[in-house]
Amino acid sequence: MTETTLESNICPPKFRELLDNTVTKLNADCTSLLGRNFGISKPEVDIATLGDFIENNDGNYFLINSELEESYHGNICTVLQLKDAIKIGSILLGEEDDAIKGKIEKEDLDADCTDGVTEFSGQFSGMIDTVLRNKLSKPVHVKLSSCTPLNKDNAKEVLQDMYSNEYLNLSSLLLIKGFDTGQYNMFFPIESVEEFFGEVIHEKTTNVLVTDDSLSNIRTVRKYLTNTPFRVIVSRNAKETFTTLQKEKIHLILLKLNLPVQNGIEICKNIKKTPYTRGIPLVMVSDKPTQDDVIKSLQSGARDFLVRPFNKDRLLQKIDRFKVKEKHATLF
Repeated sequence: MTETTLESNICPPKFRELLDNTVTKLNADCTSLLGRNFGISKPEVDIATLGDFIENNDGNYFLINSELEESYHGNICTVLQLKDAIKIGSILLGEEDDAIKGKIEKEDLDADCTDGVTEFSGQFSGMIDTVLRNKLSKPVHVKLSSCTPLNKDNAKEVLQDMYSNEYLNLSSLLLIKGFDTGQYNMFFPIESVEEFFGEVIHEKTTNVLVTDDSLSNIRTVRKYLTNTPFRVIVSRNAKETFTTLQKEKIHLILLKLNLPVQNGIEICKNIKKTPYTRGIPLVMVSDKPTQDDVIKSLQSGARDFLVRPFNKDRLLQKIDRFKVKEKHATLF
């Protein structure tokens, strides 16, 4: 038996092999179905919720929701950019490229195009079904559950429980001959992937609450913590911070010192006075802090201080010791 951890292998070897077979199958079958070259690049893999994906990416998308049945359960969610769904639906209808590009520019998913991409979605689920049936030891069936446009406005209603579930997110480029490169994301339910071959994806994700009123600062932290064991959750003020702490299991807080209304030191003191939050480690963050700022932050209960600007290595150096310990994964 071999042991691995999330840090060395977020995508276990047997599932990686299954993934490679799936991409090969999809590329060949979709090329045949569309009558032109179709290619999904080798995916980058991370752990994400569908809600975080939608909230952190602008634009309109199209969801293909495929349901696992028989020995396995959960939903495999394929998320295409809406423009790529329009391409696929229109190609299946036999439309000319110039007409398709006009639809893409307007993001016009009309009724006929919807029928086309719905047909594709059913065939697509069948392709995944064929790969899983051939590679898994237990009976499995993959069927199309739903397909629909998806964006920030309708995400919670469309996704429901899937919105906050953690998935293995496989992110690829999508190439269809004659058109600009698109984006392709496939979300596999972690519990199901672990059951496929007895491979543990991860034991714990470290939830980091970033309390900051600057969108630029938040985006920087999100960027640096992508493809790491850390999941970023955001609050912008004291009220949002305590609401989040009541609803979410938070393992670490990155708190901006200079917040309006109630500053970081006041928030930190309140966190440390509250029984259910006092044990959460907190790192204060600031631009050009004075020595007095650092001393008062540590006296108020902060475990460390991080000076902005910082790079990814500096951030990880500061927060790695607060990471939730991971169990080793046993690969059978």
